[in-house]
Amino acid sequence: MKGFLPLEEIINILEADTLLDDGWFRKDIYTIYSSDLMSDILSFSNSKSLLLTGLINPQIIRTAEMVDIAVICFVHNKLPHEETVNLARQNEIVLLSTKFSMFEACGKLYTAKMSMSDDPK
Repeated sequence: MKGFLPLEEIINILEADTLLDDGWFRKDIYTIYSSDLMSDILSFSNSKSLLLTGLINPQIIRTAEMVDIAVICFVHNKLPHEETVNLARQNEIVLLSTKFSMFEACGKLYTAKMSMSDDPK
């Protein structure tokens, strides 16, 4: 999904809980991906983007680090393993969790994006 949304707006739209954030990323999100397939994340994602996923194991952080994903939001109220949180902290990746399914979260973000300008000025 292309466009821009401030991280705080994304948190509000998704009614997300912030699991880990030490102020690392305070820019707008221009690209949002949703996937549970590591190969898709590696092949199609851009840096400084947000990833919606149901994966909570440490491999998701290692994958995010490789493509410079800035924010990960876990769907279905999933909570990451302690090792996952520790790796995210080491790599300064913001972690969120939302009650919504991946489908619902994508729909909410798409609807919000459609009501906003693609021009961040």
